[in-house]
Amino acid sequence: MLPIYKALEVKQVISANSGHTQPWVVLASTPDGVKPFVVKLYTTSQVDQSHCVTKEVICNLLAGEFELNVPKCVLIDIPDDLVSRLSFDNQQQYSHADYRLKFATHYLDSVNSAMKGFESKFYKERISMDTLFAFDNLIRNGDRGQNKTNLLFRNKEAFLIDHEMTLNQRDIVNINLNTHQLEDVFTKYHLFFQNLKNAKDKSKVKFFKDFSDNLTFLSVNKFTPYHKQLIDLGFIDYSQPINSWLNNVIQNSTIFVNKLKGVIQ
Repeated sequence: MLPIYKALEVKQVISANSGHTQPWVVLASTPDGVKPFVVKLYTTSQVDQSHCVTKEVICNLLAGEFELNVPKCVLIDIPDDLVSRLSFDNQQQYSHADYRLKFATHYLDSVNSAMKGFESKFYKERISMDTLFAFDNLIRNGDRGQNKTNLLFRNKEAFLIDHEMTLNQRDIVNINLNTHQLEDVFTKYHLFFQNLKNAKDKSKVKFFKDFSDNLTFLSVNKFTPYHKQLIDLGFIDYSQPINSWLNNVIQNSTIFVNKLKGVIQ
């Protein structure tokens, strides 16, 4: 189950230039003391029609199944009396946010965003490029490109963030993997596409093995308690499209991996 914490203080409003929203950094009381969290203030339309909260939660959990790092997610309650003490602009922003609990992740300090132009060696020391490429195709993520990477670095670690634009119905419903071609938005425009395509052939032979192994053992049922928790908290059920797609890929894992290999040849 996702932890639920109550915000005690708003510390910072993050610039809209860093993402599709202006997240807040809040302090909240946890069993381990007061901790900072990055809170997404999605609108009701984004929550109900685009299922942003559900997508964020499931992708955050799914990343761990492929040994990819994410700042762990929670749900945050922001009390009205806390909002009343904020600036007028912040109150206005909050007034347009959805009324339910807010999706949030643990705040990471001393991080830098990945940028295009880094050598493959830099990435290899921090993350499995082929696994991330495969993972983003699995979650149908066209939002990890050369300019907006949604990938943070801290020392030798890499963290994935911002998955609200993944798993859209048009990309996961009624997809026949036997005939389907992986779209350029998920492949050729991916942050790591050129790195993988330019790799030596002997390296390419090993690509996607870890991803394939983890995919084989992936159990979609593991996410059922989280879907249920969100439904109980008033979020619209979006489990069926997600589960059907994941099961589709699991059952056709060899086809899916071969398609990944094909686009980087």
